[in-house]
Amino acid sequence: MAEKGRLLTGARARFSIDGVKIGYARNVAITESVEYEPVEVLDNIEVEEYVPTRYRVTFSASMFKIIGETLKSLNMFPSVGGNTEEHLENILVTGDMTATLEDTKTGRIFATLEQVKVQSHNYTVEATGVVGADVEFVAVRVRDESEI
Repeated sequence: MAEKGRLLTGARARFSIDGVKIGYARNVAITESVEYEPVEVLDNIEVEEYVPTRYRVTFSASMFKIIGETLKSLNMFPSVGGNTEEHLENILVTGDMTATLEDTKTGRIFATLEQVKVQSHNYTVEATGVVGADVEFVAVRVRDESEI
């Protein structure tokens, strides 16, 4: 039986990018996948084997919108610039980031996402609600607490 007090909750999880706590994050969802392609050969109705062809990491975060703070002002998403050439240059020179999820009770990092880039972001304004922003990320790899 699991020891009491070791259950992770959102209230004790801290989301950071490049060591900076992301304030007012509501949730983070991480997907790590290995894609397998079937090897199908003549004279066999079944798949001969599955071979790994791709490893991908994506994750998303939902946050509350804070006035005066944008992904562009935080240098997490490329700015448009003054013209199309500047826009392209800003996209091409956008650097990689590192994201972490930490258990604040123990101080242990339980997920590290490496070579992170913001892929897309959006926000929704509702008449009677708090404005939220959703951010989609890509990463080269994710390490869980057993690999850190």
